[in-house]
Amino acid sequence: MAKRAPLLAILLLLAEVLLFHWRVLFTADGVIPWDIRYFHLPHAEFTAESFRRGEFPLWDPYTYFGRPFQANIQTQLFYPPRLATILLSNLTGGEHLLDWLEWELVLHIFLGGVFTLALMRRLGTGYAASLAAATVYQLGGFFASQAQHLGIVNAGAWLPLAWLCVLHMREGKVNLRRMAPLAATIALAVLCGSPALAFAVVASAFVLAALLACFAQMDWRSPAAVVVCAFWGFLLAALQLLPTIELNSHSIAQYRTEWLASRGSLPLESLASLIWPNYYGIFDLSRFSGQWEITQMYLYCGLAGLALAVAAAVARPAGRMFGLLALIFGVAMLGTSTPIGRVALGTLPDKVRAGVDPSYLMPAFVLGVAVLAGLGTEWFLKRDVLRYGAVLLMAADLTLAGSGRPMNTASLRAEPGNSRHAFEGSSETLARMRLLTNQTRPPARIDTVNDSMQWAMSAPMLRIPSASGNDPMAPARPMRVRIAFCGGERWGAYYQVARLDSPVLDMVNIRYLLSRTPLDAAEAEQARLVHIADLPGRLVYENLEAGPRYYLTYQTRSVAGLEEAVRQLEDPAFDWRRESIVEGPEPLAGSPGDQAGSVRLVSYSANRLELEVRTPLPAFLATSESHYPGWRAWVNGQPEALRYTNVAFRGLNVSAGTSRVVMQFSPSLLWLGIGVSFAAWMAWGLCLRRDSAARGAK
Repeated sequence: MAKRAPLLAILLLLAEVLLFHWRVLFTADGVIPWDIRYFHLPHAEFTAESFRRGEFPLWDPYTYFGRPFQANIQTQLFYPPRLATILLSNLTGGEHLLDWLEWELVLHIFLGGVFTLALMRRLGTGYAASLAAATVYQLGGFFASQAQHLGIVNAGAWLPLAWLCVLHMREGKVNLRRMAPLAATIALAVLCGSPALAFAVVASAFVLAALLACFAQMDWRSPAAVVVCAFWGFLLAALQLLPTIELNSHSIAQYRTEWLASRGSLPLESLASLIWPNYYGIFDLSRFSGQWEITQMYLYCGLAGLALAVAAAVARPAGRMFGLLALIFGVAMLGTSTPIGRVALGTLPDKVRAGVDPSYLMPAFVLGVAVLAGLGTEWFLKRDVLRYGAVLLMAADLTLAGSGRPMNTASLRAEPGNSRHAFEGSSETLARMRLLTNQTRPPARIDTVNDSMQWAMSAPMLRIPSASGNDPMAPARPMRVRIAFCGGERWGAYYQVARLDSPVLDMVNIRYLLSRTPLDAAEAEQARLVHIADLPGRLVYENLEAGPRYYLTYQTRSVAGLEEAVRQLEDPAFDWRRESIVEGPEPLAGSPGDQAGSVRLVSYSANRLELEVRTPLPAFLATSESHYPGWRAWVNGQPEALRYTNVAFRGLNVSAGTSRVVMQFSPSLLWLGIGVSFAAWMAWGLCLRRDSAARGAK
């Protein structure tokens, strides 16, 4: 029986998590709500479609006039389980990727439970008490409330393994061999796509090592070893981190301090859910009228689990240490909701503060409570029958309280959502919009005046180019262009069209505008917008003044940088059809009047395009496709410098005559990151090999 105990415990944990999410996994109507469908699924579909075409998804041409896809850490492009999910989806026809993503999520929750079980066994508890802790963690407030955030859930699964790795370092002399497992765990947490939660994994491991050094005679160098492991883990994940760091400096993320203020902290009121999970009525969204995000208002870890956790925290030294750990992260996750949090965060430099989100420390708090619940089960329930009874009670309590709630379960009948074949459940809407946009090559862009945000967020999956998007790492320059005809702040990620008569709207190849309500007739006529179609729940207007994706100009305005380029773009005298705003030295002498030239698209893909340009005089080739480091160009086989044109786009000089222009996205930082990661993983493998050899010698 003792030999079968580990397998039985794992099977019990699997049964718990499958029962908790049975509506999502085993019914046709159940689905994980919100972000997993509208944020993560489009990214995964774009990746899957790119692989089916034999391309690597470096560049997304469908969002924000184009943006770097692989550099966006939220795409989880280099996370091994995500690649496995996409491979399985493609091997089974690719029609059920959302189902595969939901299984990925649930199995990560289960993985978090298994790692918690192993963590408790390392602490010396029996299987019943270890099951109690694992049950509280995998069914408790963190996973139950954050199911929509796929990257966050994935990273949360690795948190107990990070703590287990810290305990592993305690058992002997701290060296690279003992540090290697923690470094790999941190790397996987980073690749999950949530830097804030990866930071929480590192921070909690550091605090645990410090407490063990103070209270359990752990090597005093252990906290420093965690810092080294974090650096090592970052090197292991360099293929993702280096491009992401570059994107951060080119995205609206650099402006986070302008809007962050007190955001990113759990409200103090969320603590009520530790005792009464539905105290604020979050289980019925039709009645909920609170000011908080409901996913931040559920911390429930079960009454039995909480009671045993409190008892353990006050009874014994080991319990007091983990009680202090839970208290530290309980206060930290509240951030600016407490006086101490406001003071602590207020002392941080703006750039550091911009990257700190206290709410992501929630899983460390919940795991601390779970460990205490397991210790309390071991210490205060002396017979196994009582301990297993407590496990069943905890599982039943947490399942009845949290399963099937709005933050982790939705209905496809109530909200059909989007897919490769339908928009808001309508295949007609998607098919007709594709028919309209595909009249040109590449397809013409769309935008919205008063319509669903999902046209922008789902664009990579719908394969309908949008001039918009909604991403916390939206490229900064394209957003500055959008502000010209949308209004808003430079840190904003999503705005709908507000100025129908803006010439910039024409310049960026927006041919179709969608609105749920009719546009003002006079404004539409002045802006040369024609109502051309009625689709389910919306109207489609064609912009008769929409410009081409690629065109020639024969005059340029040379500017020194972004802010000057923005001012020139807003100049009423600027005529984008005749001239281009180019950053850097004057690239082209002015030529008065219009000239007869042509641009023909030869080939087009996400990462590469080829054009044939004919012009009687030297000209400037302007585009409405985003420029970004990594884009390179060749004219007749010779390298040619690309310049930021009209604030955000690519442009270059062409000579008189006929020219073949090739533009290709090949980001050098990605290749550098791959080299760094390869070297770091080779060193990691060497350390483990030496460890195995040393153990074999003994």
